[in-house]
Amino acid sequence: MLSDMSSFETARLSCRSLSLDEYQTYASGLEPAWDGFSNPYKHLIEGPNPMRHRIPRVNADPSFAEIGLFIAVEKATREIVGSSGFHDFPDANGMIEIGYGIVPQKQNQGFGKELLLGSWNWISNFPEVKTLRYTVAPDNAPSIHVIKSLRFDFKGEQIDPEDGVELIYELEIEKYLKVVGAEGFD
Repeated sequence: MLSDMSSFETARLSCRSLSLDEYQTYASGLEPAWDGFSNPYKHLIEGPNPMRHRIPRVNADPSFAEIGLFIAVEKATREIVGSSGFHDFPDANGMIEIGYGIVPQKQNQGFGKELLLGSWNWISNFPEVKTLRYTVAPDNAPSIHVIKSLRFDFKGEQIDPEDGVELIYELEIEKYLKVVGAEGFD
């Protein structure tokens, strides 16, 4: 898809993909030395995180690092407040699935929706991406509210081996861009 590290900005977040060196540092059990920002909440170090899935994927195909995981740095504090990333490259039908998380100390402040929209706006620039997918636990009311507010279509359920039952929502890129434009989201 791309040839260099990727990045995007939102109103309050500066987001960039992890480098191959940073993936290797995580793989060795350490945290990278961040330049110009800090990680006081130990995001991707403590608690659940996608690194155990992303590291083998990057090792198998280094180009995956460009979309696998973006760290989200709050501009005002220069602190990592979360991350987002895509589970894989778009499938044969152009569907791509996102995952994201915000540290508990920064939740319920709009960062999740901002990161989600920024990630989707960025990936929407690639012509091979046709459909955005979002999966969520049935008891995650805040995330379900966000996805419904963006007019994603409910497609059914799946059983994730780790997370259990997940609801599947999808929306074609053209419809997403109309919704985002109509609603005035960043």
